[in-house]
Parts: sequence; structure tokens; C-alpha cells
Amino acid sequence: MYLLLTLGAAVAFALGGLCMKSSAGMTRLGPTLLFYLLFAAGASVQALALRKSDLGVAYLFVLGLEAVLAFGFGWWFFAEACSWWKVLGVAAIVAGIALLHVDEDRFTSSTREGPTVPRSLAAAPVASDKQR
Repeated sequence: MYLLLTLGAAVAFALGGLCMKSSAGMTRLGPTLLFYLLFAAGASVQALALRKSDLGVAYLFVLGLEAVLAFGFGWWFFAEACSWWKVLGVAAIVAGIALLHVDEDRFTSSTREGPTVPRSLAAAPVASDKQR
């Protein structure tokens, strides 16, 4: 379900970007209304996806996939330039998305006791003046 929700959010955002470009700087009513509607739909679907996933992973997945789709839409619908450097940049984004989903437990020992707590959230022992 997570994958479908994140894909849906990315597609909605990318289509919203397509409508944004088509709105000619919000001078055309139809595309302007569509891009607002699609962005609201994308944010809503992404919020559903975030219920059961890590913020950083899900958010970056949606942003990365949206960027890849927007690049493709720009090339397909608006005949925007597509150089090898741009394709390499898109490949780097795809590789980054893949790396976000690598299971960290494969690379760590199985004897871990549990998740670590960041120091800022851990309760720090407070020494009283009498103990000094």
C-alpha cells in the first residue's frame, strides 16, 4: 500500500507541475485550477503514505520520483532538452531512491539489541550539587 500511495503522490505532483507549466504563469484558468487540485491531491496521498513509514524515506522517495517524472514530462510534452548530463542526473536520483530503501539490517550485525535513541532525546542523568 505504501508503494501505491507514494507513487500516486509523485504522479499527482508531477502532473500538477505539468499543469503549472501549461498555466502560463497562472494566466489560464483551467490549468491553474488543475495544478492546485493536483498538488492538494498529491499532498493528501503523501500524508496517507507517511502514516506508516519513515518521514525522510517516504518524503524523499516522493520528491525524487516526482523529479524524474517531471523531467520526463518536460521532455515528452514540451520538447525540453535532454542531454546525457541530465540523464546522468536523473540516474543519480533513481540510485538515491534505491539506496533509501536498502535494508540496513543486512549490513549490521544481528546482535543489535534495539534501535538507538538520539542523545538529544535520551534522558541525561542530572548530577546534584551534593554529589560533586
